[in-house]
Amino acid sequence: MQGDRYQHLFSWYVLLSLLDEDSPFASAFVEHPEAGAADDVTLHPRPGMKAASRYMQVKWHVDHRALYTLEGLTETVGRGRSLLQKLFASWKTLREQGPVEVWLVSNWPADPELGRYLQGRDWSLTEDFFAEAPTGVLKMARMRWLEHLGVEWDVLRVFCADLRFRLGLASMVEMEERVDERMRMHGLRQGPEPRAIALDGIREWIEAGGEAKRLDRAKLQVFIRERGLLSPRTDTPGVGLWIHGWARRQWREPPMVELDWTQQFNRETREVPSEAVWRERLLPELREARGRLASRPPEALIDFRGKVPLSVSLAVGACFPEVAGDRFRVEQATRGETVLWRSDATPTRRELRSTEREGTPDAKDLLVVFQLTGDAGPDVERFEAEHQGRFRAVLVLEPDGGPHDGAVGSDGDAVAFAVRARELIRQSRVRFRTATTHLIPYAPAGCCLFLGQRLNAMGLVVAYERTAKGGYVPFWMMETG
Repeated sequence: MQGDRYQHLFSWYVLLSLLDEDSPFASAFVEHPEAGAADDVTLHPRPGMKAASRYMQVKWHVDHRALYTLEGLTETVGRGRSLLQKLFASWKTLREQGPVEVWLVSNWPADPELGRYLQGRDWSLTEDFFAEAPTGVLKMARMRWLEHLGVEWDVLRVFCADLRFRLGLASMVEMEERVDERMRMHGLRQGPEPRAIALDGIREWIEAGGEAKRLDRAKLQVFIRERGLLSPRTDTPGVGLWIHGWARRQWREPPMVELDWTQQFNRETREVPSEAVWRERLLPELREARGRLASRPPEALIDFRGKVPLSVSLAVGACFPEVAGDRFRVEQATRGETVLWRSDATPTRRELRSTEREGTPDAKDLLVVFQLTGDAGPDVERFEAEHQGRFRAVLVLEPDGGPHDGAVGSDGDAVAFAVRARELIRQSRVRFRTATTHLIPYAPAGCCLFLGQRLNAMGLVVAYERTAKGGYVPFWMMETG
């Protein structure tokens, strides 16, 4: 597994070079179908470029008990072929297609006898290796290679000129750092989660096979955009809105509006204020905040910060609707990484899976369970049992692939889920002719914020908060038109 991960990390590092404006390469393959042993990742030049195609075998070793040697390249295990024989067989096949370089890439270094013949500039063999009258260790090694491959010197010479030994490459951690640095250079997110998304993509391409394994710049850009790997734009001006709910926090830039609601919420007991407190105090404060923020420049985002319940995120979004032109930039913690999500991010192609259950025929309320990061099923079942006969229908919304902690990978995913949820809720309201929508959220706070922005024309909406005992209590009601 570590070997595959190292191979895919290096492959992603190589693939990112296709994004360079001046890259001499037009396309790449992961596990090239015709490259034999040198198939792990390949690069192919643009038409008219003098660059050779690169075919790379990546070998990972869990420790450093050995080195690559001139003699060791010819060693075999059982009846298998040696590493040199495998690379030679690939070269013989591939050279018919044009200029090629066959690369051996590994975290194991070369021993001094091999290393003295490797150029630091491009990892090719030095001119000394091709001496007309070799002596000593080199003479014995070349004789061994000629006999081992069953070829004459003129063939071996051409083969060796096309070999590249990228040995002593980075450790696993260093490779992750190099990948992060190259992703940063191309305006991409960095860290464990973005790397995991990239590696999942490589595995998917390999599993699909065929043309799916062939990448060019355009295809790579589509993948990056759809998987939410682009770094959020931070050059857009913003004005701060801080709301302290579960706890107080400070951020770098001072806010334009700051609301302290910590006296109304208790994180340990998960106590939230009554609906009356919401209606008579908190909602008016939120609407006043919107009025104060209305003076911001048209291009400015609202930088929302705050440790608040999910229902508050919904409420903030509902008070700053998308149709009014309000746009948010919000911190979102995802799998150990804190990133900035924007409510105007381009939606990905992610879909929601909806499940409808009919309830009491003459009821007028719709229960919506928006579960993206976990299964609220058992708690919702108890909630329904406590409110028998209340709901005309129950609508459960969850991601394609089911709810789990990594289901929402980017702000593009969050926007896509929010947009789709709005449409599915509207369809259910029309189909069952309901008047009130009861909403139970189990999703990232940023996704709840974006959904709240799209709750317009939903009639009366009631948002619920989860209790410490696993039940749900209504927190706020809002007429959305």
